[in-house]
Amino acid sequence: MMPNEVSLGTKPLSLRLCLGWGIGTFGVSVMFNSVNLLLQRFATDFLGIAAATFGLIYLITKIYDAVSDPLMGWISDRTRSRFGRRRPYLVLGGQLCAVAIIALFNAPTVEETPNPALILGLLLILYSTGYTVFNVPYLAMPVEMTTDYMERSRLVSFRVYAIGFGSLAGLWAAPSLIAFFGGGQAGHVTLAWVYGVLILAASLLSFWMTRGARATVRSTREALPRKEQLRLIASNKPFLILVSVKFCHLASLAVAQAAYVYFVVYVLDEGYYAVGLLGLANATGVLIGTPVWYVLARRLRNKRNLYMAASLLAAVVLSTWLLATSGEQIGVTMFRQLLYGMATGGSLMFGLSMLPDAIAQDAARSGMRREGVFAGIFSMAEKMAFAVGGSASGLLLGAMGYISSTTGTAAQPDSAILAVYLCVSVLPAGLLVLSVLLLTQYNLGEEEVRRSSVLAAGGTLN
Repeated sequence: MMPNEVSLGTKPLSLRLCLGWGIGTFGVSVMFNSVNLLLQRFATDFLGIAAATFGLIYLITKIYDAVSDPLMGWISDRTRSRFGRRRPYLVLGGQLCAVAIIALFNAPTVEETPNPALILGLLLILYSTGYTVFNVPYLAMPVEMTTDYMERSRLVSFRVYAIGFGSLAGLWAAPSLIAFFGGGQAGHVTLAWVYGVLILAASLLSFWMTRGARATVRSTREALPRKEQLRLIASNKPFLILVSVKFCHLASLAVAQAAYVYFVVYVLDEGYYAVGLLGLANATGVLIGTPVWYVLARRLRNKRNLYMAASLLAAVVLSTWLLATSGEQIGVTMFRQLLYGMATGGSLMFGLSMLPDAIAQDAARSGMRREGVFAGIFSMAEKMAFAVGGSASGLLLGAMGYISSTTGTAAQPDSAILAVYLCVSVLPAGLLVLSVLLLTQYNLGEEEVRRSSVLAAGGTLN
């Protein structure tokens, strides 16, 4: 252990800081899990918007993120406040996210307005803005909170636990509560108000509990020219690989999640309570798998190989959905979801804990504190992944004849059912295999991270 480990930020983080930072993810996890799971079917089967139209507006609104995410990173890097550069945006972003989820599920139907798709598109921009304002500064915080290779894995494990509990709320409780609240459009509206309050509370709690977290201030070194900054970012191979891998992972998740309710309703011939049970199995898998992956990480000290193993396990499980039919026992289906959740827990932990390792390379080489810029680019890749995955499911369903309605159900042709199978199995599994191939090119290990931390330690601490 190095003599100056405390000044370098390698002192173990307190439980309060780890819990506080992790809790921030709970709110946005509740939001994006419930929105990704429910919104597409809510739009097609309760608002009366065509599946292809939804896919198109979803894709168009995400183009906005190509500008907003890097811009938010730039803003947070330059913010000066008594609460630090990042923490004020936890509150502001949480407020916007709460308003967005309430507004989305209160959108008008085709019978109430001639332009429901336009209104839904504007609300999706509000949703993206809230997520950006919260998530970009939030993702930059671990780079500053600790420089230790394994301590980052420990810190991120709290985020993965929060994602697991957020998944319980978004994938299990949300469809179950909709059924409890009477189902249909009214059930979605009531759920949105409950979750809006929950999201706001999580962001406020995270802001309060992360007080005193180690943070850097903007470097006093003269800024590099924009062209030179882009060159440094482009030459950061580990970061670019991680961005590409994360894109594949989240596109896989988005395409599968957007089509999942259709799969349960039209293929398994079950209702929203079954959707909730399978969501419960998935979230339980994340919570069970996370400590297992963390123990393996401490023992093997090779995040990349474990990341690849988790991704391959998830791809194998997804491929088995091709075997599912309406006669399948619910226990078998839940076991699939449990295994998928366990694999997802590993993918989340290693992807997120490797991110600050890669970002630290920039500070080591440039002497500048630009964590927000990198977090913005990473968040933009996340948004683009959800844009591609979410829009792909809608566009494919529309192209293969999916029939929309305002009543909640409609008889679907065989071609639409085939599209559902493709979206929950073949497409997402293929994207995960691609991510494993990309990870074979990642070469940033523990010793290199330690050297980068030493070189980057010249940044000023407040």
